[in-house]
Amino acid sequence: MSRRATRRRQNSARRQGDRLPYLLGMPARGNIRWPFIVTVMVAATGLYVLALLTAPPMPPGQAPTPGSSSAAPQPPDDENA
Repeated sequence: MSRRATRRRQNSARRQGDRLPYLLGMPARGNIRWPFIVTVMVAATGLYVLALLTAPPMPPGQAPTPGSSSAAPQPPDDENA
């Protein structure tokens, strides 16, 4: 590869819009790809578990039992009225 092509490729990687690909390639350039992936996965899993443990229960928190006063009333039959 010519020097001009090499220089052009290096300069294009330093443009303002190219920071994301540069940052995403850091673990591969540092030979820490798998430890980095495992660390990110463990952190994401921990945040998900924390969200599950601290979230309020879905409504209704406890399903009503048939025949109890907390059960939803049945609508009246209009056929016999």
